[in-house]
Amino acid sequence: MTRLRYSKLGRNLSYTLIAALLLGVVAPWGSLLTARAGAQGGAKTILAFPAVDESEEGNLADVAARVTAALALAGQDQKAIDLEVFSASSPMVRRALADGSLRAADVEAPKDAVNALTIGQAFRVHSVILLSVQSLTLAGDPRQAEIAVMGTEYDVAANVDPDTGAVAASPSGNTFGVSGVAKGRRAAGDDAGLMRLAAKNAADKIMHVLTGKSAEEFVERGAKPEKRSNLWRWLALALVVGAVVAATSSGGDEPVVPVDDTVPTRLSTRATGDGILLLWRAPATAKTIFKYQIQRSADGGVFVRIDGDKVGPGDTRFTDFDIVAGTAYVYQVRVLYTDGYISPWVTFNQVVAP
Repeated sequence: MTRLRYSKLGRNLSYTLIAALLLGVVAPWGSLLTARAGAQGGAKTILAFPAVDESEEGNLADVAARVTAALALAGQDQKAIDLEVFSASSPMVRRALADGSLRAADVEAPKDAVNALTIGQAFRVHSVILLSVQSLTLAGDPRQAEIAVMGTEYDVAANVDPDTGAVAASPSGNTFGVSGVAKGRRAAGDDAGLMRLAAKNAADKIMHVLTGKSAEEFVERGAKPEKRSNLWRWLALALVVGAVVAATSSGGDEPVVPVDDTVPTRLSTRATGDGILLLWRAPATAKTIFKYQIQRSADGGVFVRIDGDKVGPGDTRFTDFDIVAGTAYVYQVRVLYTDGYISPWVTFNQVVAP
């Protein structure tokens, strides 16, 4: 009788221990899955279109494919963003075609901003993104790969009429640039491996930008922040105090304003016989210029891009031929650099078209 009682007691204790162990293992996973589902439920949804080759040589289609694949993987690690890479053969596209929310012509059309927004509206995403590979650099000892990628994110709600569903003829978006870099010591000098790592680095930076941060703020995983000793803090403080004392003792001198050397200078406009000529001096920075962007406002309206991505790094002039006589135009120019930095817009003086 006693043996039977202990046997039942032992069996009950065993069941209790097993149940406790199962709860200890399952509960954390359950809470993790619930938390992830909750995060995805409130995530920003982005439809990314495959990167295209816009290099001068036109031979970087494989690099563009690497960037696209790396972006798809990088999107899986994000909680604040639910990113989907567009594919014409995906089940999502087939369903949209079947229910009539998307036309076959839209799927097959070249992917410009209007077409991308049309598809994004059908999928009810927050924004769409277009990407292009601008250049690939393989050089150095140890070997290093650098992939320059430009992208533009278009907010669907801001570019689609809520009543008619019509997409704006000239959509406005947030243009950015990133530079994916990989060094030889990480890939034993293998160019294919370097390009894969550079594409991954570029994709991580793109995801960083899509979260609302700048490419300059990106810090690679595993990188340790630089430690500064108290000595440097005291030196910095001494410099600030010295600057204040110098400014105070300078009497009526004009205050010294820091100069942004990343923007064009000596801006001027000139009305010609058939257009408006813009002139500027290249920035004095040591950064490498990728290209310029130009936008204009007519009679106080909103600014619209007009450069057509055709103002190269060596250009210091641009003529706007698409003008209307008697209209007052204001132009702005900014610089995109190969390291991903984008300068602030600087404004030309207003000019009236002849």
